[in-house]
Amino acid sequence: MDKFKDLVLRYCVIFGKRFTSKEKITFLRVISKELIQLGYSVEAKLAKLKLATRRYENYYNAYIGDLDKAELIICTYYDTGIKNFNLQKKYAFTPQFSKLGYFVGILPIIILFIASLILNYFVFIPKIQVEGFFSISGILSIISTILLFFIVLKYKNGIPNQKNFVCNTSSIITIINLIHQLDKKEKKKIAFVLYDDGNGGQYGLKMLESYSEQMKDKKFIFIDSIGNGEDLIFLKPKTSILTLDGVTFHSGEMATQLTNYLMITSGNIDQDGKILIKNAGSSKDNYLSEQIITKHTQSLVNVCKALLTEHTK
Repeated sequence: MDKFKDLVLRYCVIFGKRFTSKEKITFLRVISKELIQLGYSVEAKLAKLKLATRRYENYYNAYIGDLDKAELIICTYYDTGIKNFNLQKKYAFTPQFSKLGYFVGILPIIILFIASLILNYFVFIPKIQVEGFFSISGILSIISTILLFFIVLKYKNGIPNQKNFVCNTSSIITIINLIHQLDKKEKKKIAFVLYDDGNGGQYGLKMLESYSEQMKDKKFIFIDSIGNGEDLIFLKPKTSILTLDGVTFHSGEMATQLTNYLMITSGNIDQDGKILIKNAGSSKDNYLSEQIITKHTQSLVNVCKALLTEHTK
C-alpha cells in the first residue's frame, strides 16, 4: 500500500471520526507516534471547560515541535462534527456550531422520541390497561423506553458524522506530507498545532493563544479543509503584515487574538467572501484526491520557505 492510501485508511477511515474524548485521545496517540518518527516532539495538553450544567468538557490540543523557538506555526483543527445530512452548509474558517445545525444533527433523535411516544400511547398503554403491566406489551414498553433513554443519552450532543475526508482530515494529511519534505533546519523553525473544538466554540484555539506570551510574536498559517478544491484560496485579516509574492489575498479573519496570520483553504469563494466546504458533515464527504493533496502540499512547502526567507532578511 502506498503512503497516501495508507494515510487515508488510517486517518480518514480507521480514525476518521474524532468526536468523543476517547476518539480524540486515540487519534492523538496514533498520530503522535507517526510524528515522533518524523523527528518531531509532540506535547498533548488537556483543558477543562466548566459548562452551565455544572459538568466539565475536556479539550485536547497537540503541540508538535518547539512552539517557543519556532518562527512559523501551522495550525488546523482535528475534531470532527455532527452529521447534518447535507442540509446545513459549512464554510471554511467560520465557527461551525449553530442552533440550526445542532437541531438538524439531533433531528433523528427527536423523531425517534416522538415515534416512541406514539408507540407507547397508541399501542402499548391500551394493551397494558387490558392485559396488565406484567405482560408482553408492558415488557416491550419498558424495553423501548430504556433503549430510547440510552440513545438520547449517547447522542445528546448530536450524531457524529462518520465520513470526514475533506473536512478536515485533508488538512491533517497535508501537514504530514509537508513534514516529510522538511529538512532538519526547517523542522526547528516550523511547528504545528492540531487544536480541538474547531467544529464548536473554537476552545482549542483559545488554548493555543494562552500557550505562552511568545505566541503573539509568531507567524501563523491556519488551514481548513485544504482538499476542498483544485485552487488554493489565501485570506488574511487587515491587521496581518504577512505577504507572499505572486499571491492575491482575500479579506478574512478568525475569532482569535493572534494578529500575524494567514489562512489557506481551497475551493471557490462566493460573492459574500465565503468558501463552501462541499459535503461537509455528511456521508458524501468520502473521497480525497491524491493529485490535489500533492499539489497543495507543494504549494504549502513553497509558502513556508517564502515566509522563513522573509524572516531572515
